[in-house]
Amino acid sequence: MEQNNAPTLKHRLHCLAAFLPIFEQPDFTFGSWSGSNEGEPNVITMPYFMFSRDANAFVQSAYDLGWVQRGFNWPEWTHTPEARDLRDDPKKMTRATPDQLSRLLTVIIRQERFCEGSIESAFESGLLTAICRRAAHLESETDDEET
Repeated sequence: MEQNNAPTLKHRLHCLAAFLPIFEQPDFTFGSWSGSNEGEPNVITMPYFMFSRDANAFVQSAYDLGWVQRGFNWPEWTHTPEARDLRDDPKKMTRATPDQLSRLLTVIIRQERFCEGSIESAFESGLLTAICRRAAHLESETDDEET
């Protein structure tokens, strides 16, 4: 019989929730803007966002643990009432399912490729912290065997 090496849902939630104490630190910054200067005459470097070490680890972990969904039409979903409610209504976030957290993370992380600094904006708005808080709550309610 072949063993499934995919992480359990509980493990995936645990790894996401592990960022909660980091994100809640008062002095934590998700990163900083760099660039936007003229190095040589008539040569301008466009500004870009540089993730902090922990922010980079968060994004990498989201990819590694499958929180960022492939084959999901995130640009369409982001305009749905479900997406808006989860993003804008803290009460809805307290009832979010793991799949909904995954969809939100997919939107937030994939948007970065098209809109520099969008992940940092999600952090500043409290959305990433709320996602991690919800993951911690779901982890406490999830059995070890659930996938």
